[in-house]
Amino acid sequence: MDCDTEITVIASVTLLIGLVVVLRLIYCLPCVYYSSTKRTIDEAMRIPKGTKIMILLGSGGHTGEMIRILGQFSNDSLENLEKTYVVSSGDETSLLRIKQLEETLRSGKDTRYIILPRARSVGESSFSALFNTLKSFLYTVRTFVGDFSLIPDVLLLNGPGTAVPLAYLVFFFKLIGLGHTRIVYVESLARVNNLSISGKCILPLADRFIVQWEKLAHDYNRCEYYGVLV
Repeated sequence: MDCDTEITVIASVTLLIGLVVVLRLIYCLPCVYYSSTKRTIDEAMRIPKGTKIMILLGSGGHTGEMIRILGQFSNDSLENLEKTYVVSSGDETSLLRIKQLEETLRSGKDTRYIILPRARSVGESSFSALFNTLKSFLYTVRTFVGDFSLIPDVLLLNGPGTAVPLAYLVFFFKLIGLGHTRIVYVESLARVNNLSISGKCILPLADRFIVQWEKLAHDYNRCEYYGVLV
């Protein structure tokens, strides 16, 4: 095989691989399949029995909102889910609050807790936030690669910076066929006029994107509004 022929073959294979990757990405991206189907809040929050759900607690107000979001589910529904909670390092308060909630459920099911480095702190500089987000992403990769059983059926998020690396990682697993995670994102009540940075990053990946102000549902495609949830 001469040099020109070899270059042509390599270029053709590269083009074919690139085409397959693009088609797979289009197939997996929820934003490509936007549906305007209206749902009730009960339908929006319904998750089948036995579902493996991963829930991110973002500390402070984010944790408080997430616990109130979980209050939208009946106790029977929560008891029948296989839950994994993700907590930022150093956030002992969130860990304590969610363990107290689990004690009230008394489901008898094993509940897992994962500690990940915080991706971004309030008031942190952009450079520092970028470094910490990368650190959080690499640590998250190591955690999942060490135990693929952690890959959930549903990932429930509500806005902290750690949500971004977590959402992109589980989407990558879905892209390469290692998972089928549905990402459900509930925007913080504090976001009235525009989406948070985390929300804007995750919107293309989210299977369900729920906002708590009607204006946001009008301004952004694919956002669902059911009123205030927290």
